[in-house]
Amino acid sequence: MEKLMREDPGIEMETEEKEPITRPYTLRHLKDGDLFPLLRILKKIGISDCKDAFIQAASEKKVLEQIGMEVSLNIADILIRNMEKMEDEIYGLWSDISGIPVEEMKEMEFGTLPLMIIDTFSEARNTSFFRVLSRFLS
Repeated sequence: MEKLMREDPGIEMETEEKEPITRPYTLRHLKDGDLFPLLRILKKIGISDCKDAFIQAASEKKVLEQIGMEVSLNIADILIRNMEKMEDEIYGLWSDISGIPVEEMKEMEFGTLPLMIIDTFSEARNTSFFRVLSRFLS
């Protein structure tokens, strides 16, 4: 299982292969102000796809970690399939969440943005945000 800590930039994560992945960013908690940019992104993704992912994960009795992991995998799949449609919105939101200017983000090592997105959705501390969002979307 993966162990993830993101309080400080450059913290490493162990994968099943024991290869550390260095994260050159720190992500803040999601806040109410992130709702509308996230909804614009969800609209471009196809809200019913995301709605189904949120509802499915939150409807069964699971621990927060299970919900976060399930939602993260489902949403990551949806995001990757539709990312090109919402490039500006994605860079804008994750620039705000990370504090890194968009132009700097575009110059970061390949794969950093998708990793930021996955980290945001898999983070247990954001679970309450996604539970409220799933109710909002139902």
